[in-house]
Amino acid sequence: MFAPPMVPTVYPTSRLRLAAGAGVLFALATAPLSIGSASLQDVRPDQIFRTRRGDVVKVTGVVTENSLETVRVDRGDDEPDDYDSDEVVRIVWGQVPPSYQDGQTYLSRGDHENAVARFRIAATDASAREVVKADARLHATEALIAWGGSDANRYGEAVSEVERFLTDHPSNRGVPRAQALKGRAQWLSGNAVGAAATFKALYEQGASDPPAPGYDRVLCLEAGLSAAQAFLAAKAGDAAEELFNALEGAFREVAQATEDDPDRLKRLIAGQGEASVGEGWVALANGDADKAVRFFERNMNRSELGAAGRFSAMLGLAEAHLAAGELRKAQLGCARASALDFTSRDRTARAMVGLADCTLQLGDADAKVTARALLESATSQYSNTPAAARAAVLLKAL
Repeated sequence: MFAPPMVPTVYPTSRLRLAAGAGVLFALATAPLSIGSASLQDVRPDQIFRTRRGDVVKVTGVVTENSLETVRVDRGDDEPDDYDSDEVVRIVWGQVPPSYQDGQTYLSRGDHENAVARFRIAATDASAREVVKADARLHATEALIAWGGSDANRYGEAVSEVERFLTDHPSNRGVPRAQALKGRAQWLSGNAVGAAATFKALYEQGASDPPAPGYDRVLCLEAGLSAAQAFLAAKAGDAAEELFNALEGAFREVAQATEDDPDRLKRLIAGQGEASVGEGWVALANGDADKAVRFFERNMNRSELGAAGRFSAMLGLAEAHLAAGELRKAQLGCARASALDFTSRDRTARAMVGLADCTLQLGDADAKVTARALLESATSQYSNTPAAARAAVLLKAL
């Protein structure tokens, strides 16, 4: 048997900062691992990072259960240690098949095609632990979405991949992450209706307090924002309006109760700001450009909206001007939004495409050259955003 560490390692950093760097390593499988205690000596221990009194602590052992409620770790003691799933922020697997290691290597190199192939092999490797198989499947999904930036057909493939994960591991601690990935892949593939439904289902797991076991409430509220935006893209303004109204209060409530976690608070403030300007976006989606212009003009400079809310209002005003036929105002607004918004890649790309559209409609002497440069940038630098598909269409027409 391997000996448990005498003293766990403590990392004085916030949970979310560590989580942001962890990426898909958050994905854990749920099925208990059928491995006898006598064989634990043959398994290289996993590293489990969990929160304890505000710090992140590392323990080592063999993870034998990874569900939405519990992470069970055999550390060589008489009884395994059980942790609430929401305490665990990261797991580094100790014993993995070569295909899993290869997949990580290819992914780090940006070779998404080979990464997908290797992770798929790991996900079906009979010698691999179930927890690792599940993680490999989720890695394959992320690699497919990344690959979609150069081949849009991969987004649909990513939806199928993540649906297999959800079918095979319905209680996996990675399920919330998988649902978010599914919604994103659907949206990028052009299925705004499906994306809205997926994001809304994820939102509903954390719409009230406490959230469903294993679901982070902030992640769920952010999924609600994505659902509202997807509803707007699907021309379902009423559904978007209902979500925006509920989300503004929910973000504010959670923000007021959040202490000693600046990263989490920042996300909450951003979400509240974006929800607060939802009314203008709904008016625009419903075809009332004049109402949208008035709303965004009143709200664009409100400091309490935070940067994300103000930039959302800035882009909304530009698009409202475009809808009203005020092309020069729309052009200037899109130019400002594309240059200044550092809070959302999706909005930056959308502003660039809007700027190209305005420029083409105005027909200045260098309109086509300028528009082509903007659209090519949107399809290359922001290829993994919903606006990239529209950019590609406009490029073909030039």
